[in-house]
Amino acid sequence: MNRLANVLALVALILSAVGIIYCIFVHETSVRYGFINTEKMLNTFVEAQKVRDQLLAEESKWNDAEKVIEDSLATFEERLKLEYDTASIETKKRLKSEQTHRIEELGRFEQAKKGGLQKMQSELMAPVYEKINGSLAEYAKEHGLDVVFASSNGSIVYGDGSRADLTENFVLFLNNKYR
Repeated sequence: MNRLANVLALVALILSAVGIIYCIFVHETSVRYGFINTEKMLNTFVEAQKVRDQLLAEESKWNDAEKVIEDSLATFEERLKLEYDTASIETKKRLKSEQTHRIEELGRFEQAKKGGLQKMQSELMAPVYEKINGSLAEYAKEHGLDVVFASSNGSIVYGDGSRADLTENFVLFLNNKYR
């Protein structure tokens, strides 16, 4: 009986050791991951908020200038309505040509506005993205993460608010780092 107890104890010890080794193996080989909601992060990251404020101020300037062009076009078109019916054919052609020119000018301005704002956003956001990417690598390393997914506009179907959602903790980390 004593020999049976010793064998059972030895088997239990071996199984315990195998179980511990297996748990360590699973822990070490499992991939730890999380995701960042980039839209939420950019709305709450101080550096991105500063860029957004700069872009809004710049867009306001563009909008003011656009309003001047639109008002000028509207005034011209009001004058055109008054003069067109009684004007000579030559004057009608000149007025229509000027109207076309003004409409094209507005279109070119709108394109310049769009391009200018996109360029400004790209230039201003580049250093913000550098900070985010560098900080995300640092954050992932500190928290033992192997993979961090970025999501925007709901590309992560499930997980918002779960343990895999790192957004709030990462934004806290990010804002504390760059205050």
